[in-house]
Amino acid sequence: FWAAFEETLRLCEQTLLERFAIMCKQSPKAAPFMYQNGTINDAEKCAVDVYDALKHNTLAIGYIGVAEMCQALFGVNFVHDEEVHKFAISVVKRINEFAKEASERNDLNFSCYATPAESLCRTACQSLKEQYGELEGITDREYITNSHHVPVWEKVSIYDKLRLEAPFCKYPTGGCITYVELSSTFMQNTKAVEDIIDYAFKELDIPYLAFNFPIDSCLDCGYQGEFNDTCPACG
Repeated sequence: FWAAFEETLRLCEQTLLERFAIMCKQSPKAAPFMYQNGTINDAEKCAVDVYDALKHNTLAIGYIGVAEMCQALFGVNFVHDEEVHKFAISVVKRINEFAKEASERNDLNFSCYATPAESLCRTACQSLKEQYGELEGITDREYITNSHHVPVWEKVSIYDKLRLEAPFCKYPTGGCITYVELSSTFMQNTKAVEDIIDYAFKELDIPYLAFNFPIDSCLDCGYQGEFNDTCPACG
């Protein structure tokens, strides 16, 4: 695994450098807003190409599917086994270390990025199915789990989810998000939300936390809130 992983990291570095070289060839006139009003450091130096500005940006090595990786290697994901959880963290830590090494090698800003994969979680799963077939707990769904998140099918408490994901968060310096799904709005129980926030930030040192909760919208009067059969504002 580690030999294949190192090879993949080196391929990521090469790919990012090639893309960076192509992007740097762009004329600053192609995006005047970016290069003419001080939004990027050293943009004023860009006359023929945009290297002097883009060198300050981040070349991110993103990752998804940590849970599925563990399932493939150990037959269980990191939610259910402490040693597997430690292994998963070591993989993300290695991406962070490699990004630092690549930064030194190339005098550019490489980083580890906990990818919120959006449509990629589906297309990556389709590609894996084509390569390896439908594997239980790995490619038997329509998506691969974002970054190091606890899979959505795991029935764990909010506090357990945060506790499991928190140790990963120090390594993706290119960005990460931790979120919790609520089955209803929290307007009637804001103290519970405050307790969750305190636990995430004060005890676990999670850098970025979000809440997802349903909002119903009335198509007649525009009321937004939580309701079942009828709108509480207009009926």
